[in-house]
Amino acid sequence: MSSAPKNDGSHSAVSAALGFYYQSLYALLSILRAHHDDAAVCLERLDDVEIITNGQSLLTQLKHSLSKQPASVTLSSVALWKTLKAWIDVLPSVNLNDTRFQLVTVAPLSQGNPLEVLLDESPRSALLILLQKEAERVLAEHQASKDKNSYPLAHADRISSCTKYLALTDVVRAQLLARITIQPGATNIKSVPDEIAKELRNFSPDRRNDITQKLIEWWDLQVIYSFCDKRNRAISMLEVQEKLTEIAGEIERDELLADFQFATPPDEHIPPSLIAKQIQLVKGTSSEVQSAEREEWRTRSQRHKWLSNRLDMAVRILTYDALLIEEWRLKHGIMVETLSTAQEKDKCASGLELFRWSFNNAYMQLPPFARNWNTTYYVRGSYQVLAVEKTVGWHPEYLALLKDK
Repeated sequence: MSSAPKNDGSHSAVSAALGFYYQSLYALLSILRAHHDDAAVCLERLDDVEIITNGQSLLTQLKHSLSKQPASVTLSSVALWKTLKAWIDVLPSVNLNDTRFQLVTVAPLSQGNPLEVLLDESPRSALLILLQKEAERVLAEHQASKDKNSYPLAHADRISSCTKYLALTDVVRAQLLARITIQPGATNIKSVPDEIAKELRNFSPDRRNDITQKLIEWWDLQVIYSFCDKRNRAISMLEVQEKLTEIAGEIERDELLADFQFATPPDEHIPPSLIAKQIQLVKGTSSEVQSAEREEWRTRSQRHKWLSNRLDMAVRILTYDALLIEEWRLKHGIMVETLSTAQEKDKCASGLELFRWSFNNAYMQLPPFARNWNTTYYVRGSYQVLAVEKTVGWHPEYLALLKDK
């Protein structure tokens, strides 16, 4: 028996959620495209998106759809009339001389459509007449169906909008229409992150996607905070620019070079004796000792270079060491408990297995030191650095045995 299809309510809820998130991402895109330092953006205040720049407000209505072929916007589109009603409702709260209105829709605008005059500053006189006729037609047909008790009533989804439009004076209608523009064929929510990345022209192309991802994560939180009164309702361009600089710095700090990947210790280098002693306790081979000494030198040299060049590396190194120690402790602790009464050869065999895990497998199983770090020597060598400090060891009783020696 086939499962029942999802109900319209579920689909409607998803569409509404995507529509709102589209507003949020469009607001971020708008602030990145603004040209004035005082630019700021606010969601769900006077309109879907309110862009304040250079003392002027741009109230933007967004109409989103994931349809591959959304219906063209026309004089009779419900979306158009609902948008007009939304702007008429806020007229008492704005100064028309300082306010512009914009309809942004993913739907196209067919060629020859009378709404084309809204693409630029073309005269609106002909469109004014057509809008009035359309509104009057809607009211007349709605009233006719009401008189005939013909339900559902005609144009029920537009009657309120058309009534409010006709209630405006001719002068206000002309003033309002003169300040309206339309942007058809806008990109949908799937492509907005790509559009945001394109605006990050001050950053190298190979970093833009990573910066965009982190910027959107921060932006989402700012939008939520703005709704919860945990910050100002408006988010400014300067805030966004500061965050971009911070994110770029974080990414740059994460992109570390493996300076000693192919380096070998100088002839005069004397490795710490505890490397060999720790491995010899578990009967490791001389080749394993030499490899461990080489990786310890590479790692210690790498740490020294990082610490010499960057103040933030000390904490990062200690934090990563703590991760390595924790993983070692999980394995060593079990070994100590299970081998407490075992013979020495079994303790050595288990300890050698632990050492070889730290050398051959740990770097693949543990998170890398940095996002772009894909070399093996740092994890291998760090375990040897910790072994020299006796923070970790391979034999179940390494501390006691090393003390005896």
